[in-house]
Amino acid sequence: MLSFYVSAYSAVISCVYFLLPLYLKGTLNFTGGQIGLLYAILSLNAILASFPVGVMGDRLPARHLTRLGLAGAALTLWLMASASRFWAFQLAFWGFGFSLQLIRQSLDIMLFKGGEPETARRFGHFNAWRMGGMMGGVLVGGMLYYLVDFPLTMRIFGLGLFALLLPTAWLPLTRGVKTGLGEYGRDFFTRPVLFFVTWLFLFTLHWGAEATSLSLFLKHNLQLDPLGVGFYMAGEFGVVSLTAFLYGRFWAGRLKPLGFLALALTASGLGHILMTYPSLSWSFIWRAIHGFGDGLILMETYTTIARLFHADRIGGHSSLISLTTTLGVLAGSLTFGPLGAAYGYHLPLIVSGVISLALLPLAYAGLKE
Repeated sequence: MLSFYVSAYSAVISCVYFLLPLYLKGTLNFTGGQIGLLYAILSLNAILASFPVGVMGDRLPARHLTRLGLAGAALTLWLMASASRFWAFQLAFWGFGFSLQLIRQSLDIMLFKGGEPETARRFGHFNAWRMGGMMGGVLVGGMLYYLVDFPLTMRIFGLGLFALLLPTAWLPLTRGVKTGLGEYGRDFFTRPVLFFVTWLFLFTLHWGAEATSLSLFLKHNLQLDPLGVGFYMAGEFGVVSLTAFLYGRFWAGRLKPLGFLALALTASGLGHILMTYPSLSWSFIWRAIHGFGDGLILMETYTTIARLFHADRIGGHSSLISLTTTLGVLAGSLTFGPLGAAYGYHLPLIVSGVISLALLPLAYAGLKE
């Protein structure tokens, strides 16, 4: 049941996150700066909400937060579908981002507190469903966008989220534990954790580039329509899903941490740079290689959180990790949205790929034995 919900959540976020810039620029005529600001606001509300939501998830049954997030996301999708002015859309988008934060963190908390054995395999299964949902969401979203329009696409996804409220009764019922806020600080401010969040922040800068520039690059540089964008991105998410599954099933523990990070960062960084060559087959091959690297990083993130933090406080700590990635997306959105609009949508992908490759020395410094 948990895997089904993360798949549904991921389908919605991939449809909106990656296809929305096409609608904002093509239909609502928002500027590159406005699109970057929208995604920055999406990140900002996650920054404000992450830790309080995580602490609530430690103290209360997390599935209550899932219900609240589903209802909020369904409502705000309908509001976004009706908004045409920038400030009205921004307000609805803010509520949508907060609702997604509730869903994401509550599902992660239930996963981390599940207590089953074979953690790597469990994380691999969960993230394979998560990325499979992203594959399905961007594909179905692209088809609907092509056949009808994006406002109707958002309304359809909103109805789907509303229908998921009733089955939440079958989600795991986590045990609430009251923990002092100081205990979170003592756990977090240690050398291994600070190294982890530093490279994760720098790595997730490229998510801001993807949010503001990837779909526009596919439209303007590769001449893809919304359906083609959906198929292109769905292929990458299929690679990430398969990578997560195979990692959990076969690869966990086979490489030393330094070798693992080096492989992941190299694949992700080179893939982001070389996918910008304007040939569809060449671009997709390197996008798939990028997805392989991102899939490895995704699994490393989950297994590291489980290894570093105590289960009773893992909601608050996983929210701080989520806060780190959100800050990376915020910084990337503010930087790469205007950059892509001014100099071409390929440039943010290249620059953010170079940043990922530049993390290799940091990985060596932090993990060398």
